[in-house]
Amino acid sequence: MRKLLFAGFIWEVIRFLYMYVFASATQNLDLFMWMNAQQIVTALGMFFLAYDFDKYRHYAMLMLAAKLFGILADFIFIFKLGGTARSLDMTSFLIPAFALVLDLFFGCILFFASRKPEDEE
Repeated sequence: MRKLLFAGFIWEVIRFLYMYVFASATQNLDLFMWMNAQQIVTALGMFFLAYDFDKYRHYAMLMLAAKLFGILADFIFIFKLGGTARSLDMTSFLIPAFALVLDLFFGCILFFASRKPEDEE
């Protein structure tokens, strides 16, 4: 579980940098701020969960909620790209779709990490 959570931390940092580069290229920093409002908190939360899961496990549900906002932002971003699909080719959808798949994967990891262990129930 720790390795997956640490991989999630790395993904959050890469996702943040990708969105920053994308927003800088399109000169749309307000979109960047909106799409990444939860990103730094999610990245740090994933790091701390990977670092000491037993100590920070109570924050896993909060990280899941933040990740769900990221997934919602992915869907909205892809929907907005679909609205301008006439001017875009299919490769323009690959990176956002890949980001959505990874966000869904790490969302599932956070979901299972946020569940209470069997002995506490």
